[in-house]
Amino acid sequence: MEGFGRNNTIDMLGDLVWYFLPTVVIVPPLGLPANALVIRLLLGKPGICSTSEIFTLNLALFDMLFCLSLPVEYIRFVCKITAEAGNFVAWGLNQAGGPMLLCMLALDSYVGVCHPLVFLRLKDPKLRLSLCSVVTAVTAASCGLVKVNARYKWNVIMTLLFCIIVIISTCNILILKSLRQSGPNRKEVHPMKKRAFKIVMTAFVLVNFHYLPSFTEYLLREFGPRFFSPFSVLTSVTYMILSMGSVLQPLSYLVRTKRLSRMRCHCGSTAEEKAGATV
Repeated sequence: MEGFGRNNTIDMLGDLVWYFLPTVVIVPPLGLPANALVIRLLLGKPGICSTSEIFTLNLALFDMLFCLSLPVEYIRFVCKITAEAGNFVAWGLNQAGGPMLLCMLALDSYVGVCHPLVFLRLKDPKLRLSLCSVVTAVTAASCGLVKVNARYKWNVIMTLLFCIIVIISTCNILILKSLRQSGPNRKEVHPMKKRAFKIVMTAFVLVNFHYLPSFTEYLLREFGPRFFSPFSVLTSVTYMILSMGSVLQPLSYLVRTKRLSRMRCHCGSTAEEKAGATV
């Protein structure tokens, strides 16, 4: 009877090999160059530690580490199909670090728009670096919980995610309210406020789009019909959506800052110059 239960567990874990495969094949090749570009651009900017982009840099580092560790852990899982090997530390980076850093971006933008005098007092680089250190510590603890007990990890993630969604949503509403009161006759909006609203709206969309499906799928596996338990095709879809955050987050930064279009124009002009030189 014990042998039958063990074989059943191995069969269930073996299904995860196929459910995780699309994520491992698609996400790292796309996420690595996108995050590497964001890191290169941000490290080339002067005084980055005094701006909210320190959180974007930390997020890109987390996403790059996720893209690097995911294939390594997957290969280890394929070679040794056990419950311990199936608990990927990589998703601890994605599920804890990513949402918290998006929340920091939203709070930073909210304070800058709605409380500019307070924002000026909080421009000390040590503050942002300290916050990043706290996020890193909580993320490391979440990754450790993956190996100790995945159920504890989910309790932590669900609590964090709920609080983060509430905070980002509140920041979004308050900034939108401030935008409506901007300028004479409420027609002119300061560019800084527009930028802050884009940052918070992006964080709100990313958190809801990437993390809520995985959260819902976990609840279905725990409390839903039996065909959702222990894993299903829905698991493959939700983990793909969750992992795509490591691709879409750097792309959203490049699009928001118009770096992507500038690079295309630069590449296009370079190609034209080469063609002209050849002629």
